[in-house]
Amino acid sequence: MNSSDRRYLFIVNPIAGGGSKDSCMDFLKRTFEKRNIPVHTFETTGKNDFEQAQKAIDKAQPDTVVAVGGDGTINLVAQLLRNTDLRFGIIPLGSANGMAVELGIPSNFEDATRVLLYGDTRPLDALLINETYLSLHLSDIGLNAKVVKRFEEEKLRGMGSYIRQFISELFQLRPNKFSLTLDGRKPFRKKANMIVLANATKYGTGIAVNPDGKLDDGYFEICVIKPFIWYQFFPILFSFLAGRVRNSPHVNIYQCQTAHIINRDEEILQIDGEVIGNPKTVDVKILPQAYQVIVPAR
Repeated sequence: MNSSDRRYLFIVNPIAGGGSKDSCMDFLKRTFEKRNIPVHTFETTGKNDFEQAQKAIDKAQPDTVVAVGGDGTINLVAQLLRNTDLRFGIIPLGSANGMAVELGIPSNFEDATRVLLYGDTRPLDALLINETYLSLHLSDIGLNAKVVKRFEEEKLRGMGSYIRQFISELFQLRPNKFSLTLDGRKPFRKKANMIVLANATKYGTGIAVNPDGKLDDGYFEICVIKPFIWYQFFPILFSFLAGRVRNSPHVNIYQCQTAHIINRDEEILQIDGEVIGNPKTVDVKILPQAYQVIVPAR
């Protein structure tokens, strides 16, 4: 199909990343109108976004739905596109943009727009958590989820705010107890500061918690960050940034297709940057090649 024959719906989070989206949307509309491509938009409000966005899809009848925002907006679009054959586009305008980084989508909205027009599609797995939530990127229980909760509660946005909250949480570390059953095998117990449910390889900060992961292999990884004292964080951080986490004595990585996790201390769970709560159990399964996402041309 030629690009001029396509129909696009842009789902826009106006507060993602803290800045105005006007210049981005003006550029998008000019670029697409110049090519006689119909453009429809829907702005999230935080109230009934799924239902209202679904109505926008039904009305616009697009073949491509584009998330304009951060990882939370991407997750909303993933929910909307589940069990459809619509193409999935991304214009990254969030604070960290972890999923866009993973897919190689440029952070500059003009370049990201060109990817929508001239890019290729590739398959993308997803995780289904507790039969309700979808995770395309990285979800976790413990340390980072606490930081995300602090970040959500603070009025200031941006990476500086996230780092400040992370440092505050780092000095309050305590190990948590978990039981894990992977692919129905014998359960085992772990103490950990954090457990990552990884479809992707790294956070938007560049921390590669799962460097060997693949987005379309039909598997996900459980990354267990074992208990450590705050000053041990720095060598652990170096191993993450250098892509050598598998050599770290503080990290265990398990590959699987299903997982049942008993969250014994009922620690916080976050999914793709959104705090979900303090579930007693976390059940995860892979949804192989659930989406066709637009990425830079090979």
